[in-house]
This record gives sequence, structure tokens and C-alpha cells, in this order.
Amino acid sequence: MTSRIEPVAGESLAEAGDRIRDAAPIRGDRATDEDCRIRRGLIETTLAARGVEPGDRNWHTAQLADGHVVGVWARSADEAELDLTVWWGIRCHWVAADPGCRLFHEYFPKGKRSASEADRRFPLAPPRSIRDRFAPADSLLDGIWRPQVVDSSLAR
Repeated sequence: MTSRIEPVAGESLAEAGDRIRDAAPIRGDRATDEDCRIRRGLIETTLAARGVEPGDRNWHTAQLADGHVVGVWARSADEAELDLTVWWGIRCHWVAADPGCRLFHEYFPKGKRSASEADRRFPLAPPRSIRDRFAPADSLLDGIWRPQVVDSSLAR
């Protein structure tokens, strides 16, 4: 590991991810348990230094700067962005909380990526909005019932 372990004031999450990758490189073909433990510790230290409060773990869907759409379980969008940047080695274009994986399933409708879809890249764009499958209840009544206009005028 190099000496750039401690968080740097004013660094972006992308810069923090680059710092962590430099500080804890994976030297073999695969990350060892020790590699994972060290990187997780550096991620936690960086989040704590930024004052990121841990919450419940939720799925977060993200698009990386190279067009890949990926996801991760994280306690905040900051943790998700940092985690993805560290492990993928590519900065995030956007990250969105996606607890029901609905946004992720808009990109991969089958819910599971096949080997051929795993390397699929999408054009960079703002995140898609999560679509509801049902219309809001009040709009369902629009075509059936119209409120009566009440004439409150005293002059007749």
C-alpha cells in the first residue's frame, strides 16, 4: 500500500475512489479476502471523514462513465458511488437509489444479465426516472367523474 491512505479535504468521491485504488491495489488475478478487507476499511474511513451517516442498505443503480449500468447494495448514494468507483476502476456518471431494482430492470428487463448483456454499454444520459406501473388513483377518476361546478354567487 502507498502512503495516500488518509482522506484528503475537498476531494470528490471519484478522486477518493482513485486514491483508494492506488493505496490498495489488487496484485493478483483476483482480490483476496485481505484486499477486500483493506479496501472496505478505506471506503468506511473516507465516508466517515465526509460525515456520511450510514442508513439501511438499499440497492443503488448507476451508470459508469464508460456506459456500463451496474448496481450495488449500499447505505447511501455516496457509499454506492465510492464502492463502484473503487471496485470497477471507472468513475460514476450517475447513481440513483433503486430499492426495488425497478430502474435496473428498465435497462435489463429480464432482471438478470446474461453473459452477452454483462458488457453492454448504454449512451451516457441522465438517469431514467423510475416508472410506476399504475396511474395515480385520482387520475383514474378523471374520465368517469367530473366535480360539479358550484355557483357560490349570491346574485341570481
